[in-house]
Amino acid sequence: MKVELKNLKHSEFASRETNCFEATVWLNGKRAFFASNDGHGGADYYAPLENQERSEFNGLLNDLINHCLTLPKWGSEFGGEDSIDVTPEILIGNLVNDTLDTKKLKKSLKKKVLFINENGIYQTGYRGNRKVDQNLIDMVKDENPDSIILNCLAFSEALALYRGNHA
Repeated sequence: MKVELKNLKHSEFASRETNCFEATVWLNGKRAFFASNDGHGGADYYAPLENQERSEFNGLLNDLINHCLTLPKWGSEFGGEDSIDVTPEILIGNLVNDTLDTKKLKKSLKKKVLFINENGIYQTGYRGNRKVDQNLIDMVKDENPDSIILNCLAFSEALALYRGNHA
């Protein structure tokens, strides 16, 4: 089953213990239902689309629950690797995080050179609105020869390294 979020709205200032968001959940390319969280540590809230019968909504939510049961267990910093059954809340939460990380990294790569070394992830850039150019990338490479420059990687590889190194 293909699960996607569209029309994601995120409120960073209201996100305290969890992400404050609302989005439309799509299953296999079709709008299924709404998902949201108020950002105060509570559970996600799922609601039917406008003019959607409650039985259709319940059926789609059950389809998502059953899909989650087929997924490998999820590793958590609290319970170790492969310790938690995937639920719709974990799956949707990961999709929210993926979307936010992707957006943040794309924005950062336009204006900064991001590089990783044994001490963590760092960034540098020009003052003002000047975008990254090859001269800046070359300078960072020269000054940090043992670092990995995220700007020089395929985006998927840069995203994986970024996720593993930022707080």
